[in-house]
Amino acid sequence: MLLRLIFLGTGSIIPTSQRFSSGILLEANNGLRILLDMGPGVLEKLRRIGVDPGSISIILITHLHLDHVSDLLPFIKLKALSGRRLFRVFGPRGIGEMLDLLVSDRRLFGYLSDLGCRDIVEIHEVWDDVLELEPGIILRSKPVEHFNGVAYRIDLPSTSITYSGDTAPDPRLIELARGTSILIHECSFPADRLKGKHTSAEGLMRIASEVRPRILVLTHIYPEMEERLQEYLERFRKKLGMIVYAPRDLDTIEV
Repeated sequence: MLLRLIFLGTGSIIPTSQRFSSGILLEANNGLRILLDMGPGVLEKLRRIGVDPGSISIILITHLHLDHVSDLLPFIKLKALSGRRLFRVFGPRGIGEMLDLLVSDRRLFGYLSDLGCRDIVEIHEVWDDVLELEPGIILRSKPVEHFNGVAYRIDLPSTSITYSGDTAPDPRLIELARGTSILIHECSFPADRLKGKHTSAEGLMRIASEVRPRILVLTHIYPEMEERLQEYLERFRKKLGMIVYAPRDLDTIEV
């Protein structure tokens, strides 16, 4: 199975000329399209690359922070207005309650229920789980150290992809990712400017040296990291001896 990863958003909540909030489109040559996170700007990026949102049948949300989930509600409304069929949303504990509240509570966006928005979404809350997305495609999830967050691993017939979402270095993520072909991991800051429950470049080097993916992809890059990105890419490649990418928004990797 041939795959294409289109990086719709590779930065943080702070927009720059090259990066904005999180979103990755996975396309398989059998027609399957999966969205990994839906931060602000993802819908517009889909329009820019000519992808019909109606063609996306699965969305994986890593956690409920705005820079990973804020385009989900507009996406659901667009699908409802277009008369599209049922689609599946996977996310951490609380995503079902969040969507039910936003769609059904008249003090918020309850008018969306009149459009049938809730009826077209099949919600699956995941934590430490293994399930079959499609025949031959397995989804695994593990909780990680970031505000009720989960990481995902997608095992396909010819390859595997692990996506960290946001997380501090976490042994559960390493366990999930061992043997994966492609590790997409946040690399928010240099170690001397690290903030919050995130992973520094130095921390990611240690993680990648344990996981040993064939391809390492750095994402969720803050401006502080961007300033030293080329320096760190050279260090990653020299130390790890693997293929390392730091894609900008709308960059594509084919595997």
